[in-house]
Amino acid sequence: MPNSLGLGKEEPQSEKQIKKSPLLTSEKRLSRVPSKSLDLNKNEYLSLDKSSSTSDSVDEENIPEKDLHGRLYINRVFHISAERMFELLFTSSRFMQRFANSRNIIDVVSTPWKVEPGGDQLRTMTYTIVLNNPLTGKCTAATEKQTLNKESQEARFYLVDSEVLTHDVPYHDYFYTLNRYQIIRSSKQKCRLRVSTDLKYRKQPWAIIKSLIEKNSWSSLEDYFKQLESDLLMEESMLNQPIEDTGKLSGLRRRRRTFNRTAETVPKLSSQRSSGDVGLDARGDVSGKKKEMESCNIALIVVMSIFLLLLVLLNVMLFLKLSKIEYAAQSFYRLHLQEEKSLHLASDMVSRAENIQKKNDQARRLKGVLRDSIVMLEQVGNSLSAVAVTNLSFITHSFFKVLFSPK
Repeated sequence: MPNSLGLGKEEPQSEKQIKKSPLLTSEKRLSRVPSKSLDLNKNEYLSLDKSSSTSDSVDEENIPEKDLHGRLYINRVFHISAERMFELLFTSSRFMQRFANSRNIIDVVSTPWKVEPGGDQLRTMTYTIVLNNPLTGKCTAATEKQTLNKESQEARFYLVDSEVLTHDVPYHDYFYTLNRYQIIRSSKQKCRLRVSTDLKYRKQPWAIIKSLIEKNSWSSLEDYFKQLESDLLMEESMLNQPIEDTGKLSGLRRRRRTFNRTAETVPKLSSQRSSGDVGLDARGDVSGKKKEMESCNIALIVVMSIFLLLLVLLNVMLFLKLSKIEYAAQSFYRLHLQEEKSLHLASDMVSRAENIQKKNDQARRLKGVLRDSIVMLEQVGNSLSAVAVTNLSFITHSFFKVLFSPK
């Protein structure tokens, strides 16, 4: 996520003549500024030379650290004066133009520094960031508010707070990034740059969304400030190249002084090269990068489309297999029900057959008993009839014997 940039569009010539320093204010404010505060008049660079020549003490020890509670990304001493460091980072310097092009930042527009009622100075920047992530879109608009603290002292100490809001990224309305730049003079040609940053939330998101925001934001900020530190080291090496010819050295100093006096105007170190040519080169680089990004995005989209197509095919195959498994399970369940029904029917048939067999056996037994009873009854009847005949014959014989016996 890009942070503070010192890049802006070219302003009219009348504004350039009025604003020779980003810290320029009205004459009324100049009359109230103490001796240790920022010298904002038109002869500020002459006074800076005198103050720096008379005092070469280390101011870093006397200035407390005011880092944010988030993370500290840069804490390094550069062989660059504090004033020059401020001009590199917070003016329309060629350094910030190159840095913005390398970060795919285009359409940069910045307002001049304005004095706030509380004494701070404020300027607003808007720009567009070309993204290389097809999931978040091709680009996003960003707004950055840079506030120069009233405690800052010209060429000795600068404290700049930068609020960065991105408008087209996911959950952009939940958070913004706060960066704090501290430029502290160590010696005449040295300064310490401390950059700390923190994530501020406008409204509290869910835990999973918060972890996603912090993961992406911290990784982007780390990459951004690593490149900024690397580019500042390269700029430091370019500014401190050894020059054998003293004439060249003095000429370079004169050119540096001229550059300092026209920090907010078009730089004169490029042999009166027009800003339009610089803009054309920058636009050419940006258009080339846009084409490269578009080709990369197309390739990524094609790869993701193929991947999604494979996923769809795999899902279809899985759905068919699940359908087959479900059909087999239903068939097995139906077969199991039929088997249970057949078992029940078989058991019913067996039980019925057993009942019939039992009834038949009982009937046979009953018939046998009845038959035996009939036989016994017949035998009893025969015996009774024989006894009756015998008794009758005896009685008859006795009767006739009595009847015909002599008296």
